[in-house]
Amino acid sequence: MKKKLGFVLLMIFSLFMIHPAEASVAPVEQIRELVNPEFMTYTSGSLRPVKDDYGITDTEDVQLGEGQPYYIVSYEFLKSSSADGEHGEHTSEDIFEHGGYLFVMEENGKPVGNVDVTKENGTWSISRLSSGISPVQAIIDTRQQLAAVPDTKLIYDQAFGLLGISQNEKYVQTAGEPKLSSAQEIDIQSLGNQLIRQYQESRKLPPGSAGGRLFPSDSTNAHGKYYTVGAVILAGLAIIGAAVMLLKKRRSKL
Repeated sequence: MKKKLGFVLLMIFSLFMIHPAEASVAPVEQIRELVNPEFMTYTSGSLRPVKDDYGITDTEDVQLGEGQPYYIVSYEFLKSSSADGEHGEHTSEDIFEHGGYLFVMEENGKPVGNVDVTKENGTWSISRLSSGISPVQAIIDTRQQLAAVPDTKLIYDQAFGLLGISQNEKYVQTAGEPKLSSAQEIDIQSLGNQLIRQYQESRKLPPGSAGGRLFPSDSTNAHGKYYTVGAVILAGLAIIGAAVMLLKKRRSKL
């Protein structure tokens, strides 16, 4: 009986130690296969009337090219850092969180735009197609840098005007228009301080004036919360089950 009870307790402990699914980033190939059927509906439908805007000759030749997970500014970082009134020490792990995946949209190998894939209601799906080439260049830069610097991450946060790479505790603006600094490269500590100041200033503006990603409207983190709640429920059921078994054992001996 002691062995069974110990096993149940071990299982309960394991459930509580489970991290949310968002703690690990799925491989790009897996996400591409997942959203490709949805992407094909665009190439055979809504993309056709606007193909000239993308410089596309035939939408049937358009495919999802190489991709990269991208990271956005963490709301938890902004909220906690602005609440204590002190900026303190920041790392890239503190500032950024996984936001989605960015793919190159190409026709016969030629980049014609990009595809933004984000999680909505627990499911990865295409949130936007864009004809911009700057994100494409950022994807290429990230993949090239990864070979030499493993901690390289693609940073893509439209609310803060960030489009570049993070590596070795520095942020490098590789494309787009930087809004936080006139310098192309900035250390993470300085970047974090500027992000906090911008967030604090945005809270003083009238509702709707600040960028959408400054506030917790993204459903990516919500899925992690549901996952944790599920683990708690399972743990509760395991406790009840263990109690019932012990009660039955005792009654059978009476």
